[in-house]
Amino acid sequence: MRRAWLGSVVVVLAAAAGCTATVPGTAAPAPPVVVDATPSPSSAPAAPPPGPRSGLDVDVLPDECLLNAAEFGALVGRPVRPPEQSTVRRENGSTSSGCVATADGEPVAMMNVYGVRTGTPADYVRAAPPGGRRELPGVGEAAAVIDTATGPTLQLAGERYLVTILVSGATPSDDAWRAAAEAALSRLPA
Repeated sequence: MRRAWLGSVVVVLAAAAGCTATVPGTAAPAPPVVVDATPSPSSAPAAPPPGPRSGLDVDVLPDECLLNAAEFGALVGRPVRPPEQSTVRRENGSTSSGCVATADGEPVAMMNVYGVRTGTPADYVRAAPPGGRRELPGVGEAAAVIDTATGPTLQLAGERYLVTILVSGATPSDDAWRAAAEAALSRLPA
C-alpha cells in the first residue's frame, strides 16, 4: 500500500552559500552615489520581503475533515470513501492526526489544519520558498500550490488557521483547488 505519503510534508529551507573571488588589479574608490531624498509622487513604497516562516501547532482541531466525500472526489477526479480523521505514524515514530480520503483502499488525499505560532496563516503561506510553488489567487487570505514528492499540496490561509490538502496520484485544476478551498474555509471555526 502507498502509505509513505501520509507522513508530514516538510518544506526544507536552504541557505544560500556565499563565494569569494580575488580579482587582479588596483583598488580604487567607487564614485559617490547621489540619492535624491525627495520621493517621487509616482513611486509607491515597496512591500517588505516576507519574514521567516513561523512554527506550526498540529492537531488544533479534533476533526480536520473539512471536505466531504463528494468534494474530495471532485478534487482527486474519482469517487472516494467518506473521509476519516486518522492517526498518522511518521517514519521517525512520532504520530499526529489528519483527515484521510481513500479510493479503492488506497489513500488519495490528506487534509491537516494548523495554528501558526507567530504572525498569521497568510504570512506563513507568503513566506514559503518560491521554488516549486505557485500562488492560487482569489481564495482565502493567501493560497499556494506546492509541488512535493508525494503530490501537489495546497497551503490555504484562513483568518486563524492554515489548511493543507495533499493529493496523491492526481493533479487538480485550479478550479478544483478553489472549490475545495472555499468549502474548507466555510467549515473552519471562527
